[in-house]
Amino acid sequence: MTTRRTHDRSTVGALIAAMTAWPHPERVAAGLHPGDLGWHLRLDEEDVGGAFVGWWDGSDLQAVALLEGVVGRFAVRPGLEQDVALGERLAQSGREVRGDEVYVDVRPETATRRILVGEGWTLDPDPWIALHVDLDRWQPAVDIGDVTVVEAADAVADRVSVQRAGFENSTFTEEAWRRMAGGPGYRADLDLVAVADGVPVSVATGWWAGEGGTAILEPVATHHDHRGRGWGGRVVTTLLTRLRDLGASGVTVCTPMDFVGAVATYRSAGLHPVEHLASLVRSTA
Repeated sequence: MTTRRTHDRSTVGALIAAMTAWPHPERVAAGLHPGDLGWHLRLDEEDVGGAFVGWWDGSDLQAVALLEGVVGRFAVRPGLEQDVALGERLAQSGREVRGDEVYVDVRPETATRRILVGEGWTLDPDPWIALHVDLDRWQPAVDIGDVTVVEAADAVADRVSVQRAGFENSTFTEEAWRRMAGGPGYRADLDLVAVADGVPVSVATGWWAGEGGTAILEPVATHHDHRGRGWGGRVVTTLLTRLRDLGASGVTVCTPMDFVGAVATYRSAGLHPVEHLASLVRSTA
């Protein structure tokens, strides 16, 4: 029997571990990832409480949800995408998200997607793009010799300042970093700061999903005063090298399609567009 369990900061490790142990999908992994759960842990208790949901059959994790305000993001264990009963359970969770405009992020091949489209949910007109690289065929294309890369744990203030300068309206703080770094799934060797001429210029955090799995990048940022010089590509290249050495099969990153600079950064490091992704939207206004 499938049971729905809500996980908090103290129990989400079991959710991440079970999700990481899922069979690797045949497709490129673009969608809710264990790293997305780890990244969410940067937030305080008000935002983390009730955000993590797992559907379990005994000790077998069948599906996961990350509920963030008016957005519900879902992942289904490979092989169960067309399970109608499971799809209905996830669809119901999506229906329960409250807001004048609600978004559900779920893979196109799932029963959940088919159910909600049949109920009139529509595609978000602002899609994202997924970029991917197969690490078994990847070779660094960027010379990183003119930049020093350090782990964020040794430069927390720099890690935070670059992210805040890289994203408009960022609320990232040193306390948020400590919450993230103290959570399951975080690896200090995959959270990097690039420094050029003594100045922190770009940051990138990677999330591993086990040997042979697809890792993700979340987040990547370049300080707004230092853009256009390739610093983002350099720190991403360093991160890809580390992920390859750990045994990741590939790396995926998703970004809004109109973030032209971000797409250029990822392409410079060897990632290539593989898919467009659009959430489902329901408006009740």
